Amino acid sequence: MAQLSLGESKWRMVRQVLRKKRFRYEDARSMTRFDQGHFDWLLANGFFEEVGQGWYELTDKAKAAADLGMYEWEPPTSPA
Repeated sequence: MAQLSLGESKWRMVRQVLRKKRFRYEDARSMTRFDQGHFDWLLANGFFEEVGQGWYELTDKAKAAADLGMYEWEPPTSPA
């Protein structure tokens, strides 16, 4: 398992919604042109979880990464 950096932009998105129970995409935005791509990446990689009708919640993975901007990554296993 490796420790990888979220990168500043993604880390800021996580930090902006850290104290909210539920949030919308607009709450996480940093007002850059890459926001949608970063948000989609965070959603696809398990940092955000959709709870319905455009509302999202942070996962435990995001809460752990919010402090230092580092997260645990395990490479996919190859079939034998």
